Amino acid sequence: MIHSFTALLSRSQQLLGALAIVIALAGVMGWSSIASAQQPVPSVNLGFEPSALPGETIAVSAYLTDPLGNPIYDAEIEFHYDVEFMNVTDSVEIGTAVTNETGLALLTWQPRSDGENHIVASFAGNDVFAEASDTQILEVLPGEQLYRELPPYRIPGANMWLTSGLITTVWLIFIFSLALVGWANLKTRNEPHTSNTEAKGGSADA
Repeated sequence: MIHSFTALLSRSQQLLGALAIVIALAGVMGWSSIASAQQPVPSVNLGFEPSALPGETIAVSAYLTDPLGNPIYDAEIEFHYDVEFMNVTDSVEIGTAVTNETGLALLTWQPRSDGENHIVASFAGNDVFAEASDTQILEVLPGEQLYRELPPYRIPGANMWLTSGLITTVWLIFIFSLALVGWANLKTRNEPHTSNTEAKGGSADA
């Protein structure tokens, strides 16, 4: 009986130890979540000229400040813009810049096609501040697009007019071949009729 009581006590101690470990882990995770939720959220202020032309170099900037308006120094800001292709939206990176003592991150960029470009400046957060971002629209005026779709066929060293001429020549040769085949069939079909007529004429003369 003493042995059973000792075994039961040992098992209870093991359960209590495991429960203490679980509680400690839950406390650590909970504290980490609370600490992360209590991180101050900074402000990202994105700026650039409201409009541009394709291929024009523009300055894209972002100011990063804390909730009190103080600049955040030596923080990396990522710039990208959203593009849509065949109903699929993706992000294309413009570049990254590090804030200076005034909280300014600055880079230059050349928009490639006209229309609305949704520019995004993102701060991924660090040990002190939470993540933050800002989005603005750049209107790229109509102009020569620097991105062009390639034709379904390409001949090295050939331009569009030469390619069109080659295609037209191939079609003309094809049509001429069909005409020759049709004329040959028509001639073959008429030859037996001519022979029978001559044969009948020869019999009548006899």
